[in-house]
Amino acid sequence: MPQPAVSAAARDFLDLFYPVHYKIGIGIEDALRGGRLTRHQVAILWLIRSEGEGGKRIARKEIERSITRWFEIGNSAISKALRVLAKPPYELLAIVENPLSARERYVLLTPAGEQQIEWMVGQGHRFLQRMVDHLNADESAQGVHFLTRVSAIIDIVEREKPVAPAALVTDGLKPRRARR
Repeated sequence: MPQPAVSAAARDFLDLFYPVHYKIGIGIEDALRGGRLTRHQVAILWLIRSEGEGGKRIARKEIERSITRWFEIGNSAISKALRVLAKPPYELLAIVENPLSARERYVLLTPAGEQQIEWMVGQGHRFLQRMVDHLNADESAQGVHFLTRVSAIIDIVEREKPVAPAALVTDGLKPRRARR
């Protein structure tokens, strides 16, 4: 089956993968970590802030779904990260039973967790301000508009993701399995 033509814009976007994902994304993540939290812990907290109910509560299975996709780690590593965040010295999370299903759990921010998120937001703002200081008002507005649109489109593309035939997926290579 012939592959569709790839535009110059698509090639240019791919060339931005490294600077966007690693230089910008990891730079922001490091600012949010503040030398205190791991990447997994920051991802969990930021997921609760971004996708959780009221930015404070999320189903544990949603954390597992996202974190395993982003980091290719298993359920035990996620459980460990959650336990560490729930116990001293952090005490940022509480893990509670879903009142409608004893098999399901919710992860809630504690008051200390809410303070941690506020601190992380401030760190993120300060880090990004250093970048924004080098942009004019139009560039800043266009950048926010563009990234907002790309984020929405990524959600659409993810839902439309075709499944490649097995021959194309393996191409002589064994598939990589998530570490457990």
